[in-house]
Amino acid sequence: MKKDKDKINNEVIEKNTKKAKKDMFEEYIPYLIIIFFVIIIRTFIATPVRVDGTSMNPTLKDGDVMVLYKLVKHTRGLKRFDIVVVNTGKTRLIKRIVGLPGERIKYEITPDENGNQVGRLLINGEVVEENFIKENYKSQTCNNNWNICNEELTIPMDKYFVMGDNRGNSMDSRVIGPVSRDEITGTTKLTIFPFTRLGNKE
Repeated sequence: MKKDKDKINNEVIEKNTKKAKKDMFEEYIPYLIIIFFVIIIRTFIATPVRVDGTSMNPTLKDGDVMVLYKLVKHTRGLKRFDIVVVNTGKTRLIKRIVGLPGERIKYEITPDENGNQVGRLLINGEVVEENFIKENYKSQTCNNNWNICNEELTIPMDKYFVMGDNRGNSMDSRVIGPVSRDEITGTTKLTIFPFTRLGNKE
């Protein structure tokens, strides 16, 4: 009788142990699903990115935390004046696309009627307005590299010409050359922190 009783007790304990393990597993399933989707989202769809430095002033500020959209370049494609994140292998840069593959690009700095220096972006010989930055920033475009102002440059078919909005203080295509599509991680425009700067930046 004692053996039968011990056997029954052991079966009950084993059954309860299995049920406890099953309940514990089922309890953690929602968290595992959440972790899985967070990994998928961060890897393929969107992830936070932090602005480091002043090269995108006045549009973006040092320390801004933004949302990097990774799918946009595959769905909508990359367009002129998109703000993009460039992975050079050594560092990650946040810049703006100014020239597209195959285009001819040149910058002109000329005085206006008041003697102030005025910058003009020329794409394939036509003036393209840069309404996102003020004139004093445009006039500093030739500071980093005079080549873009001395001659018309042809962008290779698989490359993009990117520049920071703070033209006088930006390491971009004027220094490192045009960047490939593969080097562009994605686009960004939504600032999520600090909360005082919450919103889209164009």
